[in-house]
Amino acid sequence: MKAYIISTKTIIEPFGDLVKDTLILDIPFEESLQKLLKSRGFSCEIVEAEPAKVNDLEPFLVLKDYLFITSRLLDEFLLKIGNFADGSAKRLGIKKGLFTRLLAPLQETEQDEESILMPLWYFPPGKTEINFADIEEIETTEKILIDPDEDSYEGNFPKHMLRKEGYKFCVTSRAAICVTHPLHLALANMAANFARLAEQKRTSVLQKLMVLLKARSFSKFRILSAISSIHPEAEVHPTAVIEGSVIGKGAKIGAYAVVKFSYIGENVFVDDHAGIKFSVLGKGSYVANNCVVFFCVVYPGAFLISGPYQFTLFGYDSAIMNSIPADYKLDGGTISVKTRKGIEDTGLRFVGSVIGHRTKIAAGVIIAPGRVIPNDLFIYPDPARVIQKIPENLPKGKPVFLIDGELISGENLFKKKRT
Repeated sequence: MKAYIISTKTIIEPFGDLVKDTLILDIPFEESLQKLLKSRGFSCEIVEAEPAKVNDLEPFLVLKDYLFITSRLLDEFLLKIGNFADGSAKRLGIKKGLFTRLLAPLQETEQDEESILMPLWYFPPGKTEINFADIEEIETTEKILIDPDEDSYEGNFPKHMLRKEGYKFCVTSRAAICVTHPLHLALANMAANFARLAEQKRTSVLQKLMVLLKARSFSKFRILSAISSIHPEAEVHPTAVIEGSVIGKGAKIGAYAVVKFSYIGENVFVDDHAGIKFSVLGKGSYVANNCVVFFCVVYPGAFLISGPYQFTLFGYDSAIMNSIPADYKLDGGTISVKTRKGIEDTGLRFVGSVIGHRTKIAAGVIIAPGRVIPNDLFIYPDPARVIQKIPENLPKGKPVFLIDGELISGENLFKKKRT
C-alpha cells in the first residue's frame, strides 16, 4: 500500500527551515514520518500539492508533510478503517479535550464542534483522480474519530498561581499535531516524548516482571530508573539520578545531575548538579552546572548556562547565558504569540521563547513570554545596566552606584543631583 506525502513547503520561522527538516526527538521530521509509515508496510512517495493527481486502484493514504503522528494513533486509525470497510474515503479526526487544548493549539486545519480534522486521509480501492491541491475540498470523506486523552497529571503549583482550574499535562501514546509554527514544533517534541513514556504502561506482563527484577524494588523511583535506556557508550556519574529517560551514545551526565522523563541525544554534556525534566536535548548540546531545563527542546549544539529555562525552544548552535526567557504572566492569563494570521491567543498559561539558530544572548536579558527571536543575533542587555566604566579612587567601604554603565560614588551622585 502507498502513502502519498504532500509537500507543502511549509517554513518554520524564525529558523527558515522547511518543516521536513525540523527535528522530532533529534531526528529529521520527514525521516521520522517515513520511518513510521514504512514500519506499517507503506511505501512512501513525496508529491507536490499542485497539480499532481493520483489514479490508484489500490487503497492508499494521503497526508501532509507537516503532520506529526505517533505510531499508536496511526495503528488505531488503520484499525478503525478495517472496522468500517464500506468502500468510503476516511479522514482522521482528533476529539477535542485536554490533549488538543494543551498540545495542539492554533491548528491551521478544519475543525468542528467535537474534533480537529487532521490532514490524513484513507482512500479505498478504485478511488481515482484525486487532485492533491483540492484534497481538503473532498466532501465524501467520513471522519474517523480518535480520542487522544489517556492520562493526565497535576503540576505541583500553588493554586493561587493558576486560577481555579489548576495545571495538568497530558501523557498519551495517541498524538497528532499539525506543525506550522515553532510552538507546534516544541509541542510535537513534547508529545513524542510523552508517547515514549505512555508506551511503557503498555508493556507485557513479562516485560514488567523484567523491570521489577532490574529495579530489585517496588519503589516507583527505582522502577523509573530501571525503565531508563542508557547507551553503553554514555558516561553517567554514579551519583546522577536518571528516571524514565533515554541517554544517547557518547552523552555525559555529571555528578548529582538529575534527568527525569527526558530524551538526551548523542554527545550531549550535562554538567554537575544540572536538572533536566520533560525535555529533549539534541546532539552535542551543552547544559552547564546547576542549570535547570524544564519542558524545553534544545537543538544540536546549543549552549545553556545558569537558567532556569522553561517551555522554550533553542535553535542550532544558540547560546544563552544567565538570561530569562519568561514563560508566565503574573496575572495567570493565557499567552499570545505571533502567527501568520497576526497575534493569536494560545490558550496556554506557560509559553516560553523560541531562540533562533546561532543566536547568542548575553547575561541579564529578559524576554517576554511567547516571543520568537530571529536567527544570527547577538543580544546584549541595556548598557546602562552593565558596568563598563570603573573610575579610579572609588571610596572603600562606602556606597557606589551603577548609573548609565558607570560606577559612581554615592557622594558624587548626590553632588550631581544637587547641581
